[in-house]
Amino acid sequence: MNVLVAGGTGFVGRQLVEALARRGDVVTVVSRDPSLAQRSGVPGASYRGWLPPLDAYDAVVNLAGENLFGRRWNAQVKGRLRESRLSTTRRIVEAIATAQDPPRVLVNASAVGFYGDRGSEPLPESATPGTDYLAQLCRDWEGEAKQAPCRVVLARLGVVLGPGGGALKKMLLPFRLGIGGPIGLGRNYFPWIHRDDLVSLVLWTLDTEAVSGPVNAVSPGAVTNAEFSRVLGRVLHRPAFLPVPPPALRLAFGEVAAVLTASQRCVPDKAQRLGFRFRYPEIEAALADIVGRERPAAGAAGPMASPAKA
Repeated sequence: MNVLVAGGTGFVGRQLVEALARRGDVVTVVSRDPSLAQRSGVPGASYRGWLPPLDAYDAVVNLAGENLFGRRWNAQVKGRLRESRLSTTRRIVEAIATAQDPPRVLVNASAVGFYGDRGSEPLPESATPGTDYLAQLCRDWEGEAKQAPCRVVLARLGVVLGPGGGALKKMLLPFRLGIGGPIGLGRNYFPWIHRDDLVSLVLWTLDTEAVSGPVNAVSPGAVTNAEFSRVLGRVLHRPAFLPVPPPALRLAFGEVAAVLTASQRCVPDKAQRLGFRFRYPEIEAALADIVGRERPAAGAAGPMASPAKA
């Protein structure tokens, strides 16, 4: 398969590119600085500028988008978040529409923020959207992707957990110091997925013609934030009872605090119904694997390496 990947240099994208190359696919990563991306890129993948004609590509995977939690939100930041998702997706869709030999499938990232704050309500892909800023952003983002004249998969990503980066990188240090704990009251559901499972899920959507529309890219082992914190503490052999109070979150993050404490009890209904099998369906096995990979090799010099929501 000849696959073009946008957003192929990040925490998820690089692992996806490696997996595609490993299984023998021809992979092209688009980047605004292709020479820099190539120097630190995946052997066997090619890197080029944004955006080539899409003739002869079999598939496109679009993971591009500015970090939702990189800074406090204001009107300018919100505009950049929208532009980095909607404009990029629109250009890809236009390139697919004008290709003489167009790709057969577009896998486009979205986020579980589509559902808004829903408490303990189970949320399969058929659940209605929320009404807050992030939910509207996801709706508009998906709306752009759905215009593509090919099979479209909308991967609604939960919190991606893996070694070396992502959300867990920021969590591990306080937990290792024994000062970790749940965010807010801890009652909010925490939709998560191991990065290895996410990469496998994207490959599966590329290969499985029956998959289209929204797909909840989350593990079936739903947990609350308090449960997640207890398990992470247990895996690290550290206490995990110091919550981050809501006022402190609002002071530190502003409007983003509402996203961090939102609850989405998402279920991967479509993936499971169509036969996808998760390697890490439960949070304890997932965290044990990730923490195990973060530990330095036996006998390595120096201090323990510091390890690494949409």
